[in-house]
Amino acid sequence: MSLKSQALKKKARNIFRIDVHATHGWQVRIQRQNQSYTQFFSDKKYGSPEKAFEAALAYRDQLLQELPPPIDPTARLRTPEVRQKAAASINRSGVIGIGFSVKVTRQGIRRPYVQGYWIDADGRRRATSRSIEAHGLKGALELVCRKLHEVQANRGLSVEEMVQRALPTLEKLYREAQRDR
Repeated sequence: MSLKSQALKKKARNIFRIDVHATHGWQVRIQRQNQSYTQFFSDKKYGSPEKAFEAALAYRDQLLQELPPPIDPTARLRTPEVRQKAAASINRSGVIGIGFSVKVTRQGIRRPYVQGYWIDADGRRRATSRSIEAHGLKGALELVCRKLHEVQANRGLSVEEMVQRALPTLEKLYREAQRDR
């Protein structure tokens, strides 16, 4: 059995075989909190590839005990603050959860809508939309704002404040959509 397959068999995570020109040995590489820890174990210094591997394994185990556990790189993306900041950065209406959309019917007719979206208690994305043609821009916006206010009581904004904040931007988006028809 080769040394590489032995390393894999022993689940030698963070230990890599180096065989380049006159360099032969095992390298331990571990990264924590944007800092790298690297150590090379030469076959020549330790007398054989097996002994160098055993030294690398012992070093790796000792280092893993001393270092903090790895940070989940996606953990910071799951915080409510980060999600809210991300939503705000892509939001064009001025009110998180309110947007403008144009739906195309099967007949190819473009219909403008005010759309509302939120995350429910189970973590699922929910949405509602109201036709601007049926309710008028302000009417559709008020209906969507009422729904958002109902499902997210802790928004901090009243229905009237949401309408007042989003209306100028939605008017602009609606005019642009009418021009593009």
